[in-house]
Amino acid sequence: MDSLFGAVLTQLPELEKNLIISWLQVNGLVVKECTSKNWKDFPDCVRLFSKPSPELAKELLDWSIEPILCGKFTNEEKEKFKAAGVSTLWEKSFSNIHTFSIIPLPDKKLTWVVCTKNPILDHNISMFLKTMGFLVYTEGNSEFLIKRLLVGPCHFLILDWDQIDAKILVPHLQKIKGEKPFLSIGIKDFNKEHLYRDLKMGISGISEVLIDNQDFWKVLLESFPLTANLDVEKSWSESAKTVSKLTFSFQEKHIPVSMKQVDTTIISALPLHQELKHRIDLFRWLV
Repeated sequence: MDSLFGAVLTQLPELEKNLIISWLQVNGLVVKECTSKNWKDFPDCVRLFSKPSPELAKELLDWSIEPILCGKFTNEEKEKFKAAGVSTLWEKSFSNIHTFSIIPLPDKKLTWVVCTKNPILDHNISMFLKTMGFLVYTEGNSEFLIKRLLVGPCHFLILDWDQIDAKILVPHLQKIKGEKPFLSIGIKDFNKEHLYRDLKMGISGISEVLIDNQDFWKVLLESFPLTANLDVEKSWSESAKTVSKLTFSFQEKHIPVSMKQVDTTIISALPLHQELKHRIDLFRWLV
């Protein structure tokens, strides 16, 4: 199974930890409890660590093993795990264990290319988009980015314009975009000096949307699923059915004094895109 993660980092009590293990197993994953010293002895499984640390998380990532934080962590701990490169966190009530997502959404047949020149940000964005079911490539420098756009498909391009030499890159991207159209999201510090100068270099002609770097995750997480422009977005699916039921009258709000049988219509509403929402929630701590 192509799971979202290869390791679970948790500091939960024994009963809740066992519930997580059972949930992973019932979804078809092989789980092994490990320590920071013996985890390499357990290949081809999801490793579970009861004594997590940012250092352990970074070591796992260096070995291309994606960790997920599970349970409650302090804000200080979260910041340290973010700095180590961790992308996902599940911290909901254990009565909502069914919201703990295991696998990516189905393949969307769309390709994203990401170039922020920040390895952790590149990784976080890549993880999020892959979780949503997209094919993602990250490129660390402008030369490789240009080659990627020339030889491969690209439907969406994310660029951090504060880290890229726009004077060099814009002419290349203008030419490529004229031959192989793509949509682009640009990250920009709107409070940075020389904003107008940077805009004159043509970055807004490459990136149809420019997002302030402080708002990037807020905007990105609210943008899925990808939908057509709608004035009012409906987030609930409604259904109605007619039933025959008993209704009651009460005295002093709790003593029943009469009842009758009536026919009535029950309208119910369920949130749309629940599976997608559960996966997006794993990344909300990055905002």
